[in-house]
Amino acid sequence: MSASHHTQRALALPRLAVAVATVALGAVACSSGGGSATSAPSSKASSEPSSRPSTQATATTATPAASTIVPDSALSGPGAFLGPVRQIPVGGIKIGYRQFGSGPELIMVMGDTGTMSDWTVDLLSQLGRHYHVTIFDNRGVGYTTDDTSVPDTIALMADDTAGLIKALGLPHPTLLGWSMGGEIGLTVAALHPGAIGALVSTGGDLGGSQAVNTPPAVAEELNSPKTTGPQMMDLLFPADATAARTAYIKQLGLIPPEKVSDETLLRQYQAGQAYGSFEGTWDKLPDSTIPMLITNGSLDEITPPGNASIITARAKHAKLVMFPDAGHAMLVQDSGQFVSLVTQFTTASGIE
Repeated sequence: MSASHHTQRALALPRLAVAVATVALGAVACSSGGGSATSAPSSKASSEPSSRPSTQATATTATPAASTIVPDSALSGPGAFLGPVRQIPVGGIKIGYRQFGSGPELIMVMGDTGTMSDWTVDLLSQLGRHYHVTIFDNRGVGYTTDDTSVPDTIALMADDTAGLIKALGLPHPTLLGWSMGGEIGLTVAALHPGAIGALVSTGGDLGGSQAVNTPPAVAEELNSPKTTGPQMMDLLFPADATAARTAYIKQLGLIPPEKVSDETLLRQYQAGQAYGSFEGTWDKLPDSTIPMLITNGSLDEITPPGNASIITARAKHAKLVMFPDAGHAMLVQDSGQFVSLVTQFTTASGIE
């Protein structure tokens, strides 16, 4: 979830997702069952989706023939609606995902070292009332394997995302990305514009020399192994958002956390570092004609809100919405307002 690529460090352990999960587990007991996560090396080859014919999307609950269900991965309790984890081959790795809900297709991309379990049940249930939702683990995280013989990059994870969309046969979904997931989404829009029908990016930036960097003190706190879970929560939420913070911790406790290895933590840190000198997203984004909703918390300490204005100015069909008095976790801090905004945006974009 973090934007830690804006500081130069040799190692960044533990990461934001790990520390927040620790807080959640310390505050509440996991009330639902679930399988354990695995990660294993394999090979990688990129995929190129076909050109975009339409933004019309038809939801489907059919299981792709090439996918397999992960044993004991179905949840009980509040997260039962998420269904079991499935894995499907994509470009030489296996991507773990869940699907639920009904309506137009929506695929959600999590941030730096975050897993599917880091989305809150509340946000997912709200979105599932309007969309057929796909959530998944990025390479090396949780239920998704990796190929450690190649460097991990934002562009590579954008390839993975476009490949997953193709493998699942999703008809030009809306892509919703948070933090590094927003950066992956922007890179999909720039490098694979035919894969998606619309983009919602929150808390991301365009990388390269154009990005507004995370303040050094914040970046150091994000990457320090001495930073505690409560300190991480201070970076996600404004000081006066105590109710939202408490609700977020309880929500995280509803889904068992997935595994993230030290190797993956380091590889995603390096991917973030490389994005700081990658100009491909900036260069190609103006060529993308898909509608984009760019959001950010006005008090975001991790991804300075000035990035949202830069993205909006660079894209041809982008709308900017700033959430006042919200931090990096604005999409869960103001989830009702956020979901309403997303549904209005996709309807206005002709996605039904």
